[in-house]
Amino acid sequence: MQEHASAQPGSDTWIGKSIAVATRHPLGVGDAKYRWATSAGYADTVAFGLYAKSTFDKLGLYNEELLVNEDYEMNARLRASGGRIWINPEIRSTYYSRPDLRSLARQYFTYGFYKFRMLKKYPQTLRWRQALPPLFVFGILMLLLLSVFWWFARVVFLSVAAAYLFILIAGCSQEAFKQKSPELLFGIPLAIMTMHFSWGGGFWWSAITGFKKGNHVG
Repeated sequence: MQEHASAQPGSDTWIGKSIAVATRHPLGVGDAKYRWATSAGYADTVAFGLYAKSTFDKLGLYNEELLVNEDYEMNARLRASGGRIWINPEIRSTYYSRPDLRSLARQYFTYGFYKFRMLKKYPQTLRWRQALPPLFVFGILMLLLLSVFWWFARVVFLSVAAAYLFILIAGCSQEAFKQKSPELLFGIPLAIMTMHFSWGGGFWWSAITGFKKGNHVG
């Protein structure tokens, strides 16, 4: 069973509030149900989960070599053994998000970095929400490189960037108006962009450099 994590601002600033919204917004976390689910049901993973002791007796403890993603790795083992994960939003817990963009970027870079390491052992656990940031970062970098030599690549890059910004602003506008905070219309997209590019960048940095035992990027 899973506690529904309610994200609260890590600082009482407009960017702190924006980050809290971004970490529970579908554009920021995709189909991660434990962030935004409003009804009970099965999910692929949870955070702050409640497990029977027999689960650890059967599967072993958390993988301490993973500084992050250790809960996802545990849940991957649970599903592989035939278990299922149930989320119940009526059980509440409070999660305090990062207070500023710098700490948010570091957090999501670390997530992406260790996600690549985990996928080397469990490639079948990759979800579309996790594949999009690395693919997007790779595509943007390739377009930037090609735009130096090819005018059409510049057109495509500008078109993709404009579409991306439009989707973020349009998708986050409802929350900004709901909270009657115009600054969130700028802050939430900025936080989501930070999450996307940091996660994707961390993923590729892990792929390029490889993982050496004892590395700590978090």
